[in-house]
Amino acid sequence: MDKRIYVIDDTESFIVGSIVKNLETLGHTCKLLPWSKEEIASNKDDFSEVVLAYIDDPDELDQEIMQYLMEVCSEKNNLYLAGHEDDIDEIKNANKINSIAGAFYRPINATEVAEKISSLTNSNPIKQRNHILVVDDSGTMLTTMQEWLGDKYRVSVVNSAMNAISFLTKSIPDLILLDYEMPGCSGPQLLEMLRADEKTASIPVIFLTGKNDSDSVKRVLALKPEGYLLKNMSKEHIIERVDGFFKTK
Repeated sequence: MDKRIYVIDDTESFIVGSIVKNLETLGHTCKLLPWSKEEIASNKDDFSEVVLAYIDDPDELDQEIMQYLMEVCSEKNNLYLAGHEDDIDEIKNANKINSIAGAFYRPINATEVAEKISSLTNSNPIKQRNHILVVDDSGTMLTTMQEWLGDKYRVSVVNSAMNAISFLTKSIPDLILLDYEMPGCSGPQLLEMLRADEKTASIPVIFLTGKNDSDSVKRVLALKPEGYLLKNMSKEHIIERVDGFFKTK
């Protein structure tokens, strides 16, 4: 399988050219693709390493192509975006499936971006990382978990139970961090559906909850998850708890 890094950019911008040049200096092969569904479809089987998509003008971005790119990259969770932070947050919120593994915000240091991408490929293969799916209706919580856990784990995020079920038809993670209270279909209801399906029955689930009173904790633990995390926990505490889960697994 092709090990090249794919960079998607219509503008042939200076910053993208600098990132590609730095990656090639580090020994990587890069291939530039335009924002075209046909081009992405014809190359998607070779997306074995990082895919970097540069967002220059979000108003010109075709959301259908963006959604398709996310779906293509959802299994390997290897899609990274570069652009303004507000634009990337808007893209995350606009798409049903958010399989963005990480982001590089402007102003961009091309050397640092290239070194980070390089560290995610040959020396630290994404496919060897444990895969976590975060399910939460809060975009802020999804972004926070992705940023906090993304350096150690492959992190995919979806904003509803139904999108989680759709995601799980294509990829089975090593752990699900599941919001306890969600509109439409709650965390407990989703867990019940997962346990009833042979394909998803054995996926470990840790609940995310904002409540720490004794009655709430009892209700969470009665469902026999692997544990629960309070949403107001510090970054260090959450990482420690997730690390601990995989060490004892």
